[in-house]
Amino acid sequence: MTGMTDRGAEDQEERSRLTAFEGLAALSLDALSSVAYGPQAIVLVLAAAGAAALDYTLPVTIAITILLAVLVFSYRQVIDAFPGGGGAYAVASRHLGRQASLIAAASLIVDYILNAAVGVSAGVAALWSAFPALYGARVWLCLGVLALITGVNLWGVAESARVFIVPTVAFIISMAIVILGGLFRSKPDFLIAGEHLQQVTGAVGLLLLLKAFASGCSALTGVEAIANAVPEFRKPRIERAQHTEMWLGILLGAMLIGISVLIRKFHVTPSQTETTLAQLTAAAVGKNVIFYAIQLITTVLLALAANTSFGGLPVLASLLARDNNLPHLFRLKADRQVHRYGISVLAVVAAILLVVAKGDTQALIPVFAIGVFVGFTLSQAGMVKHWHEQHTDGWLTRACINGLGAVLTTAALG
Repeated sequence: MTGMTDRGAEDQEERSRLTAFEGLAALSLDALSSVAYGPQAIVLVLAAAGAAALDYTLPVTIAITILLAVLVFSYRQVIDAFPGGGGAYAVASRHLGRQASLIAAASLIVDYILNAAVGVSAGVAALWSAFPALYGARVWLCLGVLALITGVNLWGVAESARVFIVPTVAFIISMAIVILGGLFRSKPDFLIAGEHLQQVTGAVGLLLLLKAFASGCSALTGVEAIANAVPEFRKPRIERAQHTEMWLGILLGAMLIGISVLIRKFHVTPSQTETTLAQLTAAAVGKNVIFYAIQLITTVLLALAANTSFGGLPVLASLLARDNNLPHLFRLKADRQVHRYGISVLAVVAAILLVVAKGDTQALIPVFAIGVFVGFTLSQAGMVKHWHEQHTDGWLTRACINGLGAVLTTAALG
């Protein structure tokens, strides 16, 4: 009887875990929704050199997409080698030593916290881009959205994933409408009201392009979240997590390239009253019901992007607690298999950041990108050593993929 009870409990726990599709909804929102602020970060940097410099938006985005492809293949290998989750922390802990593992863990914790704050603040920014009267209440709106997401995650990871499936699909469809609509238009459907920029007279410098590349790499944050939360997937966990990682790369890469093509086509410049994505949406479909619907969907997805942190940080905190690097209470789970303490601490710190930054996304993004690329670099470097020690069939090819990832993420960090 006891055996049947234990088996039933195991089956119930397994059903509470994620399918590949649910994993895409629960753990990929940060990366997918980053198309709302990643391309904008590139535009803000290049605009400093004048209107002509904005023509480099597409080449910079292509370079970022190449890095994305390398990271996707690299993290598929991390998933296979470290199915227990933990991502950069697990890799660095085994292959680079205690100090490197703690640096990796600290960078991931910072990234998760900032991701929650950036996702919420960017979502609210998309909202006041459509309804400017809400700008003055942005901080309170941020705190309200964060409280709602925290409550949903305390309900349970799998349950929250199912809640996010519909808005995730709606966002992907919305981006397809914007990109395809913009590509088929010969001129903007609605006049883009950006800043007037002078034409640059000289060549755009390499340092400016590198700065634009580094800023745009904020769109890659969240790529590692699936590798960090492999235990949250249903069996076969490795295959499900790898499939989710691949689809994330395909969707994110297509969105980034498409949006950058439109930025170049419509000559989008920074605006004080609208986000870059809002400008492109207006240009592609006009300021009508479709425009406002897409803005609201974008708001929801940007806010829910914080769910990546709520799925990944509690698992990482549990691993740190297991290794006596955090209090053991972070290993405790509530009735619905959620790490209640990890979720609660994340929510409180993210709320403090939102208040301090006054809900300004651009004030949070620079530190956000630094935190995640430290983890990227340590993870890839540790995987090179992992494959060298394993010496299994194909180890050299795998080591080269991770080695390339380490070089590129180090360059982005610099």
